[in-house]
Amino acid sequence: MSDARRLATGSLAQQAAQVSGLVAMFAVITVLARELSLAELGVYGLLSSLAGYLLIVQNAAAGAAVRAMAAARDEREGSAAFSTSALMYVGAGALAAVALTAVGLILAATLDLTPELARQTRLGAAAAGAVALVGWPLTAYRDALRARARFVLGAAAETVGIVASVGIVLALVLADAPLWALIGTASAIPLLAGAACMVAARATRLPWRLRPRLATRAAARDFLGLAGYISLAEASSAVVYVATRVVLGIARTPATVGLYEGPVRIHNLFRALNGAVTVTVLPTAVRYSAEGDDRRLRELLVRGCRYALAGVVPIAIVGMALAAPILDAWLGSEFRQGGAALAIMLSHWLLDGVLGVTGAMLVAVGAARELARWAMAVGATTVVLALVLVPWLGLDGAALAMAIPYVALFPYMLRITLRAVPVPLAELARRAFAPAWALGAALAAPLAVVRLTLDPDGPVAVAGVALIALTVYWAAYYALALDRGERALVRALALRDPGRR
Repeated sequence: MSDARRLATGSLAQQAAQVSGLVAMFAVITVLARELSLAELGVYGLLSSLAGYLLIVQNAAAGAAVRAMAAARDEREGSAAFSTSALMYVGAGALAAVALTAVGLILAATLDLTPELARQTRLGAAAAGAVALVGWPLTAYRDALRARARFVLGAAAETVGIVASVGIVLALVLADAPLWALIGTASAIPLLAGAACMVAARATRLPWRLRPRLATRAAARDFLGLAGYISLAEASSAVVYVATRVVLGIARTPATVGLYEGPVRIHNLFRALNGAVTVTVLPTAVRYSAEGDDRRLRELLVRGCRYALAGVVPIAIVGMALAAPILDAWLGSEFRQGGAALAIMLSHWLLDGVLGVTGAMLVAVGAARELARWAMAVGATTVVLALVLVPWLGLDGAALAMAIPYVALFPYMLRITLRAVPVPLAELARRAFAPAWALGAALAAPLAVVRLTLDPDGPVAVAGVALIALTVYWAAYYALALDRGERALVRALALRDPGRR
């Protein structure tokens, strides 16, 4: 299979896994929004999202693991990288368990909660911590599948784990289980997905084995050095979410945090779709860099940004135009007041739809330190803006605190990326940004008219308008922006030619 075809199928499979998991999780939030009080939903959102953001940090360590395993020259080096990764995850899982338990105690003591809800908060945090302790080491198998370019198999295994976790949560809701059990189960995705990846890896006879004696101190130092920078970057991203939620809870009420859940969950969908591209770009860029193939490395950056923007920009525009109707149709009329916040939060993706590609490229070529600097600047600016804007503007202030740093610091991200992988800015703008933005502007105008004149109401109407808009955009992109070779690749993927593997 060609690299282009492998990357395309792998990225689509990974995005399908992310979307299926997020759709299932949206179903959970929809059920919980109708079963829990806003205060309970706020606590659930704080703790389950915190576990999720720690998972983002854990996924950052996956970048170091995949890089090390993808660069392995033989079975012994691969087993050494795999074993080092697994042992590092054991330590990270223990730290995550301590952090979650401590945060639960702090939230129970500082938020305006009833005694029973405070108890559920403490127990839920402890349950989420226990799940992290057991589940994080298993994700080494997911990293191994990615490093071996088994993208489709890995995505399928992840989907099994995600859907299983969501199914258990829904069963607990129907059984009227306590809040702490819902929080703990919602945090079990790394445990269940890791177990599914372990089964898949063993079924396909992965050549690497867990051999702790091969995990040398030098390998651990290299892993921790790279993982440290990536984790700083991802931790800073997590700060963006946690800071706005915590400040909202303190400056306003837990119920306000509950209202914030809708916009944040949709924003997480964009982050997940963007991160899915990293899964395929990182090991491919590592291989090109190791081989000294600068031409393909540069082309990977340009095409990656081009296709990422083609996917993200129209979804962001549709989300911005239909923000209030989407929240209304999904969660209920009381969540409609978060429409402006959602539109603000989605606006920065018009620029930052390339972050999954640029971040993977920086890690692959050894520029993770620069990535961490950018991310820490975003996180620090978000905290400052949240403290200033949230008490004044509430939900909209939290959204502005999240979006402004990403927009303001985008030029810096672009500069460090083009310095690490030398591509002319004019070429990147012409091939990646211009077609996505031009067609996006053409899409935004009729959507604004539909929103102002018809104001779609109900799930069917909202979904119908969104699907029509996205179909029109991608059809226009196919006809007007793709070249002959790209259109042939799209047709091959659509036809799923079984004779080409």
